[in-house]
Amino acid sequence: MEKEMIDFIHKALPLPNIEERKNVVCVLPHPDDGEIGAGGTVAKLKSKGATVRYVLVTDGGAGIRGKSREETKKIRKKEQETAASILGIDEIRWLNYPDGGEYELKNVRENLSEIFNDIKPDLIITVDPFLPYESHPDHKICGLATIQTLLFDYHNPSVPIAFFFTAYPNQFICVEKQWDKKFESIFSHKSQIGPEIAEIFKKYFETKGNIYGRKIGCKYAEGFKVLIPLMLHAFEETLWI
Repeated sequence: MEKEMIDFIHKALPLPNIEERKNVVCVLPHPDDGEIGAGGTVAKLKSKGATVRYVLVTDGGAGIRGKSREETKKIRKKEQETAASILGIDEIRWLNYPDGGEYELKNVRENLSEIFNDIKPDLIITVDPFLPYESHPDHKICGLATIQTLLFDYHNPSVPIAFFFTAYPNQFICVEKQWDKKFESIFSHKSQIGPEIAEIFKKYFETKGNIYGRKIGCKYAEGFKVLIPLMLHAFEETLWI
């Protein structure tokens, strides 16, 4: 894409700084996705006075081998409540669709439409459904349902959407002061992250956090693809913004 075109778009349609938003909804496929993908940013938003709510699309019931779905749901919901408490999340709403099961995007969209129009968020955070090689149906449904709700059911063209787990970040949030809290919240998901995995996670995210941080002159940062609704339909330059 020609730099001239991208420069023009940045001037004509400047992207908002997500740190300045005060009424945030995070739409998440499973317990632990919010902490892993955006835990530092969520904690920073809270420190700056924002209200942050979680919407969990699935019940987390497929996440523990050797336990029934009912047992697993109870464990993972408790872990999510603990993690959310660490970050200061104001509310968790559960849609309770089956983790890894069959359900319809249109039904998730109906739920989200009701929630968005009730809460009236000024920022929506979710997973990037266009991540190359993303194969998990819960992630794809979650991201796409969120986009479609923003486009067609929640008519506020000024509300940005920030995607995490993205290959194309265009905004980096310094979270060096929130870094320990991010990992404390991640490691609350004990059924998912044992000691060996925890060590790998820490090294992986410290490396990525350093790389992102250097882009904005801080020790650790999280990266997001931030877009406004206009850029989510028939906008050829969206990939390069």
